[in-house]
Amino acid sequence: MAQQTASPAAAPAVDQVKASAVEKAFMKKMADIVQAGLKAGALDMKAVSGVLNDAAKAGVSDHVMSAMVSMAAGAFPSNAPAVASAAVRSYGPGVKEEQVRNVIASAVSSQPHPYASVAPISEAVEKALGNSPVAGTVPSIAVAVAAQTPDNPLSGVTVQEHGLVKPVEDVAGGSLVLPGGLPVGGTPTSPAPVSNAAGN
Repeated sequence: MAQQTASPAAAPAVDQVKASAVEKAFMKKMADIVQAGLKAGALDMKAVSGVLNDAAKAGVSDHVMSAMVSMAAGAFPSNAPAVASAAVRSYGPGVKEEQVRNVIASAVSSQPHPYASVAPISEAVEKALGNSPVAGTVPSIAVAVAAQTPDNPLSGVTVQEHGLVKPVEDVAGGSLVLPGGLPVGGTPTSPAPVSNAAGN
């Protein structure tokens, strides 16, 4: 595959992300597809899938994959489930749970109504994964991502109002806690981070 370098005229968002020249070239391609889609009034999903496939084959970082998913899913919210599915499929049969989490979180965080978008995006990704062992982790990933959305209806609600734990009790004494130790509902001060426990 030919090595490319990002053009100096690349979108400002592309320049702000720490990435190699090859990764920036993929981001620039995605930005161009999104721009063309905005002009045409429809996102070219074939072109999106092509860039995501090439990027995954080239071994781009989760951070760069996340930026490309956010670009396309953010510009075309109705296509977010398809964009997330294409991104997950691009990793092939060896897709890892962290990569799936990264893609779902990126697609969700770029939506106008993140909380409501969790279900359709997660369902599309689960379907795209088919018989992959990672498919079974999608529901728990969806719960974790939903808890982190800024418009989560449980945000800022004390756990006590849900009858799960008393303020004086230890959190371990009955609170509903998500994988990673996050009490359900998150907090208004911690909107959806696009990272996992490993820091990807």
